[in-house]
Amino acid sequence: MEYEIVLTIPELDKLEDILCRVPGGAIHNAEALDGFLAALVCCPDLIMPSEYIAVLLNSETEVSDFVFESREELKQFHELVNRQWNHVSRQLHSGRAYVPFVLEDENGKFYANDWAQGFLYGTELREELWHDLIMDEEEGVSMLPIWALAYEHDEDPEMRPFDEPVSDKQRVDLLVGAGLGVMSIFKYFSKQRELHAQPAEAIVRSGPKPGRNAPCPCGSGKKFKQCCGRRSMLQ
Repeated sequence: MEYEIVLTIPELDKLEDILCRVPGGAIHNAEALDGFLAALVCCPDLIMPSEYIAVLLNSETEVSDFVFESREELKQFHELVNRQWNHVSRQLHSGRAYVPFVLEDENGKFYANDWAQGFLYGTELREELWHDLIMDEEEGVSMLPIWALAYEHDEDPEMRPFDEPVSDKQRVDLLVGAGLGVMSIFKYFSKQRELHAQPAEAIVRSGPKPGRNAPCPCGSGKKFKQCCGRRSMLQ
């Protein structure tokens, strides 16, 4: 499996420097970030950047008290995460092979545990939507290699899937299986994703476009910028 480089080494270093500075952050490196974003792209519900960026900086869905060193660093962080999100999204929407991004150690070995744990963390943002997939006897197998990598060294011995150390060949097979599993999961959620992305009904505007702070003409009671205006920007 060959991974397409999207971020340069200095950019990866900067991204990891920020993630590592988040106290108790669940997503502490670029590998875990790739898994996290893969789960979000697969998810049938659109998870906005304002939500998942807060998770990255606080390991919770609440507003983080993490402080950037400068406005430039804040801007750079958003840009780097956005580029990685777009890369994962392009892979899955194009139908070509999705290749997990994993880090190598000084000996050129990779383990992919952080990637798998990042993916599982991403599913927790919409846990209820993942329930049916996990409980499906046929589709649920897509998660098996991801679970195996995530729980390989779990603190609870009962959660560890292997009695013996994983060989290099087994690890490659698990990583390939994880990539194929993500593609299968993305396909499984495709119809639900279309339903979540579409507005409840089409809105035909006969008059001038409402101002961003004006009430939305759809009757939701929200401001235009927070309702149909935001949907139009996303499209």
